[in-house]
Amino acid sequence: MVVNNDIEFDIQKTILKKKKVKSRKFYVEFDKLTYQVMGIAPYETTLADPRRSNLELDENELLNEIFYKKLPLHKLRIRYDAETDTKILFKHREHRTWEFDYIYGENNDKNFIHLYCDFVRKNINVNFIYDNFKQEYTKEKLTEFQLSTMPEQMDIYCIDKQEPSMLYDKLIINIKELFLNQDQTFSCRWLPNNPEFIDKLAIIHYNHNFKITIDKEPYFVPVAYAKNLKPTIIYKQTKNKLQIQSIMENTKNFNLNNDITFYTYNKSDPSQILEQITVNTADLNNFNLVELKLKSTTPVQMISNYQHLHIEDSNDNAYYKF
Repeated sequence: MVVNNDIEFDIQKTILKKKKVKSRKFYVEFDKLTYQVMGIAPYETTLADPRRSNLELDENELLNEIFYKKLPLHKLRIRYDAETDTKILFKHREHRTWEFDYIYGENNDKNFIHLYCDFVRKNINVNFIYDNFKQEYTKEKLTEFQLSTMPEQMDIYCIDKQEPSMLYDKLIINIKELFLNQDQTFSCRWLPNNPEFIDKLAIIHYNHNFKITIDKEPYFVPVAYAKNLKPTIIYKQTKNKLQIQSIMENTKNFNLNNDITFYTYNKSDPSQILEQITVNTADLNNFNLVELKLKSTTPVQMISNYQHLHIEDSNDNAYYKF
């Protein structure tokens, strides 16, 4: 009898089947205002605190690091990933991997810093589009943790698209002044008379996790509708008592000055300004609650001298409740 050793012994697939391992789900509990991770569990819990939410994740290496106690929770954050349109879990140090990469300005009307060339006056105008900022922040595409990485000043380099080594100008933007005044103007006598020059003009800047728009026309701000979205400040009136609840961990991240001014107006007649209230911005740090007395019990609504702050009345259907 001849035995053929070249024939591989085959075990029928009906006898041995590959075991399919179902991916385990984990639930990350986090604070919706700070995006700090509060806990992780293999089951979903009922959340009594309206400030907290759960993020469902498949088992991965990062979660294994946590369960093997190689990574503490305080080093984790949740952030919005624009490419996948989802929230993801990440380590602090991962957030800065691209911070010092140069990126180009783009033609996108959704960015909150808009740069346009005035070829008649030979100026470059930089506008802070507070409406776009509020849309990005209230929709949680931009978090306070991301805002904390913004620089005090931003250097923008105007170069030639075909010859990147050709530098036309360097514009230095003061971010705090831009947030407050909404615009900065730079004299650029080197701009030609031909608006088509913008087709060969490029701007580059460090990537601080936000982008800049470049255009040859000024930007006209549309009217935003941001109800039931994430606010920056919540207020509640009870007779002549006004409570102002900050939703800011650090007011410096929003480029505010030492004082912020609130204006209350008649809820039934928005043209009637009732009071002007000045509060030290430091009193609004760490999600603090400020209580004030009004001169009357007239129902009021409130705005501030900073248009990029989204303020909501807690008596209405707000994102956050007292």
